[in-house]
Amino acid sequence: MQITKKNMIESQLRPEGISCLNTISCISKINREDFTPIEFASLSYAEYDIPLNNDYSMLKPLIVAKILQLSRVTKSDVVLEIGTGSGYLTSCLSLMGKSVDTVDIDPLMLEKAKISHKNNNATNINYVHEDIFSNWSPEKKYDVIVITGSIVSRIKKLEDALKVNGRMFAVIGEYPVMHANLIKRVSVNKILSEQVFETILDPLKNINKKNYLNF
Repeated sequence: MQITKKNMIESQLRPEGISCLNTISCISKINREDFTPIEFASLSYAEYDIPLNNDYSMLKPLIVAKILQLSRVTKSDVVLEIGTGSGYLTSCLSLMGKSVDTVDIDPLMLEKAKISHKNNNATNINYVHEDIFSNWSPEKKYDVIVITGSIVSRIKKLEDALKVNGRMFAVIGEYPVMHANLIKRVSVNKILSEQVFETILDPLKNINKKNYLNF
């Protein structure tokens, strides 16, 4: 699989503009197959929708690389991830950052991710079983926030959790029109948002059916 991983980096990621050395180093060190359902292990490094057991799919390699490159995670960064999924991106964020709080609505996904992270010696991850569309709100400020499912509009309580100079990655829109956005808190009272590319992601699950999308 190491050869397959190297081929992915050289033939799939670099031609699409992935040039950040920290991003490439991180992807080189973490094995996607450790987080892929065993029946799809041979497709771990393909741009393929690998299904998970909760009607969602793993993030494809290119979108993971774009998230890491745009977020510019450093060793001093405290990271919040919304949507644990397979736990692969969580592991990447934990390797690049100081610590990660990962939030998921599905307790089974959290438990599976914990096992994968333990097997990969990732010890700086905190697991939170919550629904961001409930009354739950982050209890601290973050340098980086990554939302791994699409949302229909910006979420104020997550933007409020950004530190000054903090960055948030979010895919905003509804099928078939969605854009990846990089949201930055440039001062205590000012946030800037930039559309960076078009993409399609599964929407975050909202069992509460409430509107906490305040923009």
